[in-house]
Order: sequence, then C-alpha cells, then structure tokens
Amino acid sequence: MLQENISNRDRLEKLFEIVRRKRKVLILTHNNPDPDALASSLALKYILRTRCNVESIIAYGGVVGRAENKAMIKNLKIAIRPIIDISMKNFSIIALVDTQPDSGNNSLPKSILPSIIIDHHHPVRATSRKSPFVDIRTDYGSTSTILTEYIKESNIHGIDRNLATALLYGIKSDTRDLGSGTNPQDLEAFLYLYPRVNFKALSRIEHPALSREHFKTFEKAINNAVIYKDVVVSDVDRIDNPDSLAEMADLLVRLEGINWSLCIGTFQDDIYFSVRTIKTRERADRIVQKMVRKIGSAGGHNMAAAGKVDHSSIHRNDHGTTIKTLVSRFLKEIKRKDFQGKKL
Repeated sequence: MLQENISNRDRLEKLFEIVRRKRKVLILTHNNPDPDALASSLALKYILRTRCNVESIIAYGGVVGRAENKAMIKNLKIAIRPIIDISMKNFSIIALVDTQPDSGNNSLPKSILPSIIIDHHHPVRATSRKSPFVDIRTDYGSTSTILTEYIKESNIHGIDRNLATALLYGIKSDTRDLGSGTNPQDLEAFLYLYPRVNFKALSRIEHPALSREHFKTFEKAINNAVIYKDVVVSDVDRIDNPDSLAEMADLLVRLEGINWSLCIGTFQDDIYFSVRTIKTRERADRIVQKMVRKIGSAGGHNMAAAGKVDHSSIHRNDHGTTIKTLVSRFLKEIKRKDFQGKKL
C-alpha cells in the first residue's frame, strides 16, 4: 500500500522486514538511467548491505548514453548490469527505483509486481498501490532525496564519499541545480551531503569529454528547430541514445523568448520525446500524458517530462504521422496550435 504520512523510521522498519533473511535483491532502474536513478539505486544497495547484510544487483534496460552518466558510473565505481544479462526468476525481491510499474519506461514485465517501489514521479500508478512497500513522494525534486533521508534515519556513520557524491549529483541533476521543483527536503539533503562529496570526481562527472556524434546531434537539433510563438520544437530524426533528447530540450528552452521546448527522436524504431518549460506553475507531466493518449507512455515533473511511443503502436509503421500527432497534441495542450511555425 502507498505509505503516506508515516515516518522514515516506520518506512525503514517495513523495508527491512521485507528483505530480512533474503539472499539477494534485484534493484531495477528506469530504462536509460539518469543520475537520480543511478544514485538512488546505489543508495538502496548500500542501505540493504550495511543494515540488513543483504546484497543487491542493480540493473537497467536500454542504454547508458549520456556522457555525464557514463562518467558517473566510471568515476564512482557503480556496479550496474544490463537487464538482458539477468534472469528475474532468480530474485524473490525486486525493487523499482525512480520508476513505477506500468509507466512504460522500465523493463519490468507486467506479470511481475515488485516488492519495493521508491519514486518521485507523477502520476502514482494504480499498480504501484498494490506493492508491499511503496514510497512515492511526488512533491520531492528527486528520488535521491528520499534515499538520503533513509540514510540519515538509518544512523549509518561515515557514509561512503562516492555514494554521497552520487546522491548530491542526483539531486542537482533532477532539480536543475536546486532550481526546478525543489522543496525544503531537497535542500536539506543537499546540505547534508555537501561536506561528504568527492569534488574532484564530481567535476569529472559534470564536465566529461564529448564525442563527435554528440555535437552532430546538437547541430541537427538546432537546424531542425521550428518556433511557434514562445515554443520551440525539434524533430531530430534518428538518435544514438534517448538521453540526448533531454539535453537538447534543456538547451533549446534557454533560447530568448522561449517558454517551452519539445525534442523528438527515433531510437531503435521507437519514438522518444522530452518536454521542458521555464514556467514553474505548468504541469509538463500532465501534458506529456495527454500527448501519448492511447499510443504510448509518459510522465515526469512540472517543468520537465518525457515520453515514448513503442514501435508496435506507431500508426501503420509511419513514424512521420506519429510525430506529427505528438507535435499537434503538444501545441494544442499548451494552447499554441494556431501559430504558424518558423525555422529557428
């Protein structure tokens, strides 16, 4: 059941009760894991090992494509494996972290109900409420904040510096440097972690070397950008990893006079998209859910959200038609459908 209005201590007691005397736990992130998913999964693994003497394996679907995320795994020595290399049948406990069942952005089969769900994304899925342990706080800026509170409540002394660095970067990344959807708990967690961070490692993560393909993709995003009043939309066509769409949407929304950005791309025949807004009172998460109504899945936060249309749902295998539908629905939902588009 959804754990609302209970203390972190009670949550931890319930969590420990579920995993106690288990041999191993599978911790599954959302596909193409971002820093928040990586950090919060690492933190859960750390807590279960230090408090329950239970080992865990962290797994993911999709790819780790963004340069910062690769650098995070390398510099912080995060042990994480592709889900295709793992048999879920070997685990009696499966934890979903930074994602939920039926959200369409993880590799958990619909036939499996996870024992543990820890997340902060809108909306709370109906299936999530059936899990034995579910802690979903949609008012939090990051799942890393929730796991930092767990660590503080667990009285774990001498938190590993790599873990502290991961969690702080997870908070920074998902709240856009404490500027988007941040609440007092996010700030408190950040301040708790700050003195414990390995700043040399953090600098290497935040400023990694970038491939030529990275710049080619950005060039294509800028060349394909179309302006609708205060909205910029870019269809990037084929991409080498879905993470790049979030980077491009973050960049384009910074264009002077722009309040919204939408970047769309095709990866392995599926269509992915990312939406950003600088309007703090908007609900990007609700807009992306309406964009994929009956054709895909989506979710996110007030100012940042994303979605996917699986290749099996694409109209007559026509990517162009599906992309036009997504753009049309997006412009309609933000009330910009009557404006003529102009090339950037």
